[in-house]
Amino acid sequence: MPVSTTLFAFKKGRFAIVNNRARPQVQRRLLCQLLGGLLLTILSSLPADLEAGTRRYRATWRDNPAKSIVIGFEHFSGSSVRIVYDTKDGGRNPANYRYSANPARTVEYHEMRNVFVRINKLQPGTRYYFLVVDDQSVSRRMIFETIHDTPSRPLSIVAGGDSRNNRETLKAANRLVSKLRPHFVLFGGDMTNGDSAQEWKEWLDDWQLTMNSDGRLTPIVPTRGNHERSNRSIYDLFDVAHPDAYYSLSFAGGLLRTYTLNTLFPPGGEQLNWLQRDLARSKEMWKIAQYHHSMRPHTSSKPERDELITYWATLFTKYGVDLVCESDAHTVKQTYPIRPSREPGASQNFIRDDRRGTVYVGEGCWGAPLRINDDAKPWTRASAKFNQFKWIWLDLRQMQVRTVRIDRSSSMAGEENGYLNRFRSPPGFYFWDAENTGDVLRIPRRLPETEPGTVRPGTSAPPNLAGGRQTPVIQSTSRLPVLNRDAANRIRVGFQMPSAGTPFLLIQDESLKSLWRKELSVRGPGPYSELVQLPPLPRGQRLELVVYGGDRIVAKYEVK
Repeated sequence: MPVSTTLFAFKKGRFAIVNNRARPQVQRRLLCQLLGGLLLTILSSLPADLEAGTRRYRATWRDNPAKSIVIGFEHFSGSSVRIVYDTKDGGRNPANYRYSANPARTVEYHEMRNVFVRINKLQPGTRYYFLVVDDQSVSRRMIFETIHDTPSRPLSIVAGGDSRNNRETLKAANRLVSKLRPHFVLFGGDMTNGDSAQEWKEWLDDWQLTMNSDGRLTPIVPTRGNHERSNRSIYDLFDVAHPDAYYSLSFAGGLLRTYTLNTLFPPGGEQLNWLQRDLARSKEMWKIAQYHHSMRPHTSSKPERDELITYWATLFTKYGVDLVCESDAHTVKQTYPIRPSREPGASQNFIRDDRRGTVYVGEGCWGAPLRINDDAKPWTRASAKFNQFKWIWLDLRQMQVRTVRIDRSSSMAGEENGYLNRFRSPPGFYFWDAENTGDVLRIPRRLPETEPGTVRPGTSAPPNLAGGRQTPVIQSTSRLPVLNRDAANRIRVGFQMPSAGTPFLLIQDESLKSLWRKELSVRGPGPYSELVQLPPLPRGQRLELVVYGGDRIVAKYEVK
């Protein structure tokens, strides 16, 4: 039976009058278009807290963080869900977005239909605006951000774990994360207390508080803890790269490689073989490992994990892992650089080694019940007891680790950092003023070495110019070009930068003792001629100048 009223079809964002004498099937089709257009218009105008169909958003990685991302969410209503995205903000109108990506994986777990959209072929260091849409709904407009691929640009990272059962502390910490805008969060496990469906729903709801006011998702690199009853809680809720929840990621064009290990999975066998292979071929400048159980917890109520020292810590020393983030003990600690040892002076199978050791920090406190710090070691730099997470900055020269006091900061913290202010503390943040370090633990960049204190001629190892653990010794094997100091004690140094990086200058005497070191500003690729002011240096003996261009020796001179 024909519809007698006049119809309005919704086409290309406008309503058009349709002849009411059209055939019934045409009228029905136009009526569907009308209703669909009206629904899209209504959904696009809804406030963000009324979106339907999807919720509990999260961002993770399986591959290169500069060119890919995984967006996960719960899809509880509707069908044909997908993500539309663009480098320009299109608001809540899906038609304004040029690109679209469909789900790569959907899994029913913990009473949620978890959908993961894996987006590839992205541009490094770029903000993308996106919507999650289906046939019935449009989400709020959100942002994901790819990591830059330039090692001369720094990274900002948050690391912590053990949120468990103090939900108010968890939410306070998440709000602080949103204000810092880190590039990502290393989370050390024990998200919930009982690994129940309801707890995970609440945890993912609370994770939304890490989202900035502009809608940017904070990516998470998750670890399995002992309160996650199986690896599925990590694999099926975050779509990590390995179903057994151990994996690695590289960031910023070789600046950093992270290792996420699983202490609830055998530390030897397959996991150990994978770790050794990956570390052996890694060329990244910095290495950070995270896992749940502490090897040597700083509370007496937790057991020692000797097998982790045997299997993992020995590899950390061999392959130069700079920082390890541990959890589980629910207390606070930071160590001096240490390595496994049974030699005289070692304690609990570790000894301090400022040149070859690894710094260990932790141990949880994102909301889990605090434990007393009653088990300090001779190589402990400082320990305490309060809710906290680590805020890590790293660049070509050094790593800085700040410990954020959650309880003191949560009620006072001011406005969010902007994208260009990731390395400025927002007002009201309080940091641990730790014994022996103050409020910043500095870890200078170390060198790969063949023998203690030496670097082979022609290797690409850069010097540590931050007053740190190692001064390289470069053995000369041939006559070098001569640079003569002028009356003002200056020399002109020529060098070629093979790629973007930070040039370093080092002068050593005939006995190969370092006399002077200087870091220049970041340079792009190309030739440079630099007039350098020298400090008072001895005359009448052979002095050698070595120039490092980013990550390799680019010039050597004799200075007279």
